[in-house]
Amino acid sequence: MKALISARVASSTAILTTALMTAAGFYGERTYAEPLTFRPIDTSRLMGSPDPMPLEAERVFPKLSFNRPLEFTFAPDGSDRVFVVEQEGLIHVFPNRQDVAETTVFLDIREVVSRDGNEEGLLGLAFHPDYGKNGRFYVYYSTRPRASIVSCFRVSGEDPDRADRGSEEPIMKIEQPYGNHNGGCIRFGPDGFLYIGLGDGGSAHDPHGHGQNLQTLLGSILRIDVDRRDPGRDYAVPKDNPFVDRKGARGEIWAYGLRNIWRMSFDRATGQLWAGDVGQNRYEEVNLIRCGGNYGWKIREGFHPFEPDAPQTGGPLIEPLAEYFHSEGLSITGGQVYRGTQLPGYEGAYFYGDYVSGQIWIVRYDGARVTENRKVAQTGLAISAFGEDTEGEMVLTAFDGGLYRLRRRDADLEAVRAAFPKRLSETGLFASTEELELLPGAVPYDVNVPLWSDHAEKERFIVLPAGGKIGFEEQASWRFPVGTVLVKHFLLDLDRQNASGEQRLETRFFVRSPEGWKGYTYVWNEAQTDADLLDEAMTKTYRVKTADGEIEQKWYFPSRADCMACHTRATDFVLGPNTRQINRKFHAAAESTNQIGTFARLGMFENPPTKPVEELERYPDWEAGSGTTDALVRAYLDVNCSFCHSPAGIGGKRPDLRFHTRLKETAMVDRRPNQGQLGPEGSVLVAPGAPEQSELLYRISARGSRQMPPLATNVVDETAVERMGKWIREQVR
Repeated sequence: MKALISARVASSTAILTTALMTAAGFYGERTYAEPLTFRPIDTSRLMGSPDPMPLEAERVFPKLSFNRPLEFTFAPDGSDRVFVVEQEGLIHVFPNRQDVAETTVFLDIREVVSRDGNEEGLLGLAFHPDYGKNGRFYVYYSTRPRASIVSCFRVSGEDPDRADRGSEEPIMKIEQPYGNHNGGCIRFGPDGFLYIGLGDGGSAHDPHGHGQNLQTLLGSILRIDVDRRDPGRDYAVPKDNPFVDRKGARGEIWAYGLRNIWRMSFDRATGQLWAGDVGQNRYEEVNLIRCGGNYGWKIREGFHPFEPDAPQTGGPLIEPLAEYFHSEGLSITGGQVYRGTQLPGYEGAYFYGDYVSGQIWIVRYDGARVTENRKVAQTGLAISAFGEDTEGEMVLTAFDGGLYRLRRRDADLEAVRAAFPKRLSETGLFASTEELELLPGAVPYDVNVPLWSDHAEKERFIVLPAGGKIGFEEQASWRFPVGTVLVKHFLLDLDRQNASGEQRLETRFFVRSPEGWKGYTYVWNEAQTDADLLDEAMTKTYRVKTADGEIEQKWYFPSRADCMACHTRATDFVLGPNTRQINRKFHAAAESTNQIGTFARLGMFENPPTKPVEELERYPDWEAGSGTTDALVRAYLDVNCSFCHSPAGIGGKRPDLRFHTRLKETAMVDRRPNQGQLGPEGSVLVAPGAPEQSELLYRISARGSRQMPPLATNVVDETAVERMGKWIREQVR
């Protein structure tokens, strides 16, 4: 990356300079400037949406908050109480009232629940259909040694809000080879039998072939009778299960060929079983589960071949009802067929969402074909489950700790869509797109540790609206007002030897709209005069001259959903502008001043820092290689990885790669990977003194499945690989 940030702004008395430098580039001389005054910019054209959704998420039970909730349900006893499952091993119960301020712990089994893997924990809860009479309910949880347990408990005879902890009767134990793909959703069907959703055992590529193997329970949905027992079992296998009479097959299997069922549900009106199956490399899928159905994993992913030569266990493959590509999200959360009354017009629609992007879709199926499949909400939530109450009203659980419902938006959606700028020149932020000149008032900034972007140079700006100021925090995320636009230009040198072939690739906006943060990508045209709004993710190939000759480099242009996969609630959405990143000079010139000090002088903070900038924390300068190797690597992991790998991130708290987490508390040293393995047998995330046994190094050295960082990069960061290897070899002990 070049050492300077270009303050590409129009000539104006509003932006002066204390230090000016020029550099020869593809577009001639480039001026680098430091702002001395500041003015707001009208960002109103970007406050709408190019694809406004008809529904939005609304917090319910606003006085309650949970730790990684992943189930919302009710007991069929007429009490109108609701229950929330926390992954750590707690079940809460509370009245179904919006003013409820506290819950009662219904069951606490944290002492036996394993949370070693991000996908392990207390994963399922189902009340017996006759719960009102027999008080029996069932849970699915992970335990050590690595296994999944299905157990029966009973409610206390003295208190309906307390389970009898000592009443546990394990009815099934399923060995698990890995810590991921645990499934865990359990549901009683209208036939009174218990259905259990299992993953393929984990890792990647179904290494043991469980998906197409009827001799194992993994990769399947099971159907068992918990009211009777077969000899040698704590349950019975229903006589009409599809593989009861097949030699060598497990009679418990109801359907198979599934990778990782994450949430399934019965339509209370039709009795149909719907399921979301998490994909691997490209596609997520929605399935309507049928008796004896083979859903294709790992022969197929979605509608598409995965390993078409994988051995198949009988029967035609059943295609999904719907799929979406990983540009729209990375992990499906299966939902519910809506049978409530608060969302008129959606009765009978199956809702499903994505855990990473927070988007929600509906599917309608008339028994012969899909009649509708469309996106209806963009929530920004890490959606872990869809549940329903006694009346069939839908409630979403999310890993920000909240419970949500969907409501109709009060807006003219077509007018909103038409008004959103489709070209960069229409946004109202530029004096000239051809000259790449923002309006006076756009404040340039640089960061200490840039997110790796495949050798692209980035130029960054903060645009604030009238009356808008930044809430300063030293360690936490800065707070930005509605109307803020963070602008980032991406430019790629097509001739790295002579630095004479700079190509404008894209300009990204991260916008604080009235509805929350939203990301947009504008792709530059061939003439390099303007850029067009990107609707769907795409990849282009560029020819780049390097010291080793000409190469082809692929560049991934992210979709709006891709943006929100990294800009999540775990980081308060904003990644770059924070104290650790911004605490530096505007550029390398000796006369340049500190960025935070300048922001404060310009009046950009509502609460300026009270300490001198020298006393505020900062990352080391990654490009200059300043600071210790330990500080550099920990900063790199924080910037590139912690938005997923942190307690509030979608990757869970293990490992915790935040900058302030002490190394021994990160759960990465001498810890086995949770999500498959790229390194040799026995490798761990970080093996002290042994880079060749460290999975972390393999992840950042690879591109493809399980690469790190996971999105929008096709080129290995060689500097990071070198520093990471040195850190593991010399400093991790």
